[in-house]
Amino acid sequence: MPQTPQEIVEHTRHQLFSDSRLTLADIRVDQQQDTIRVHGAVLDRQAADGFMHALRIHAPGVNWRDELTTLVTGPDYGWALNQRAVADLRREPDNFSERVSQTLYGEPIEILRYQGDWAFVRLVDGYLGWMHVEPLYKCTLEAAQDYRRHTTHAVKRPLVPCFAHPSAEIHEQVALLPFGVRLLVEGHDGPMLRIRCPDGKLRWVATADLISLREVAHGTIAALRQVEPWLHALVGTPYLWGGKTPFGYDCSGLMQAIFGLLGVPLRRDADQQIQEGKLVAFDEIEFGDLIFFDTKTRTAEIMTRPPLPQASHVGLAINRTDFIHSSWRGGGVIWGSFDPHSPFHLPTYDRRFLGARRYLKPSP
Repeated sequence: MPQTPQEIVEHTRHQLFSDSRLTLADIRVDQQQDTIRVHGAVLDRQAADGFMHALRIHAPGVNWRDELTTLVTGPDYGWALNQRAVADLRREPDNFSERVSQTLYGEPIEILRYQGDWAFVRLVDGYLGWMHVEPLYKCTLEAAQDYRRHTTHAVKRPLVPCFAHPSAEIHEQVALLPFGVRLLVEGHDGPMLRIRCPDGKLRWVATADLISLREVAHGTIAALRQVEPWLHALVGTPYLWGGKTPFGYDCSGLMQAIFGLLGVPLRRDADQQIQEGKLVAFDEIEFGDLIFFDTKTRTAEIMTRPPLPQASHVGLAINRTDFIHSSWRGGGVIWGSFDPHSPFHLPTYDRRFLGARRYLKPSP
């Protein structure tokens, strides 16, 4: 059992803030006579109060002093919209640090603090990490919410060109927008739709490259049926750890992109996604279900793994036996199958299957 104040703080911090994807606890302690000062940074007052309460329960005889600061009330706190097609979220404020996720064009970003040219941020799915400040268009919370609320269309092809002029000549191309990006369309100029950017600038995208959110953003099987042909176009996309676009997907990033287009906000990682939705038995898997696997347990340990192994891989069911997924071993987005007669079948799919979840509503 922890004995010293430092040991008690570390033990409590590990209990309450073990998931660094979603929580922050940069906490230190020092002693002044009979008082233990607890200082550093947490996300918000609720986290600070919960931590101090846990310390006092664990060691009621210690005079704990709460000197924690909260990032959501700090001097750097604010909001922004991503004005790049895609921007990386890093584990540390360094371009060579691990890419843990990405944020797409027009997505709201909560800024928690700055360090040089980097911002520690929280994305819409709760993920924490560091972004370079260049992609950030700073604005108010109200402006970020207003922009997102008024988006009308989404990119339906893997990558579509965006132009600075409705003539859409090649020298006017200014960006490639990835599948699933939501756009605010204000009108049309011939075959081009006029979009309003987060910073107020106007850009143009071909009408044929977009789909109205009214057609798909209602979280139904019918909506997924409508976008299914576009999923085939994603096959062959390279694997990219932390990736969420056709420049490169990881497994859960692909699922988040697909379901985001349908208006269903998935959490970021496979072990988080398996915790939600409706549990589905293996023999009841249908089109649109998410299929989860344990890819981390060594093959020799599969039969003796604990009763609740952690999901580390996810795919999307296309029918009872076949699914689409982004696989590191497969090099990117590929087909998989539980059917032993299928060319896409691997025995490991059966051995490592953990369960399935249903997120989508039945078609009307």
